[in-house]
Amino acid sequence: MGLNYVKEAKLNWHAGMVSFLAQRISGVALILYLVLHILSLSSSRGGTESFDKVMMGYAEGILFHFVEWLLLIAVLFHMFNGLRIIAADWLGVTHLQRGMFWVAGVLTGAIALASVVVFF
Repeated sequence: MGLNYVKEAKLNWHAGMVSFLAQRISGVALILYLVLHILSLSSSRGGTESFDKVMMGYAEGILFHFVEWLLLIAVLFHMFNGLRIIAADWLGVTHLQRGMFWVAGVLTGAIALASVVVFF
């Protein structure tokens, strides 16, 4: 089934296909983050010191801030693109999908750039 997506993407490379793939990739990334988040929080079962040690490990490095920023980008794109899909399906504006996809991308990029000062 995954190979069909690759074949389809090669044949029909357009904004709709990019949107489709990006929605799936961002969804999988958010699920992986959720699993890691639960694992991090489970360190609290070892006591306060164990939890604090894990949290300090996250807070010290620039790598974690970068990954956290990427998480924000994934959430924003998944949200805006999901709203685009809902609008296209429920409001019947499928003829506007390409423009709405670019609006979702621009909104994601603008908020991501504005948030750089917060994360770094």
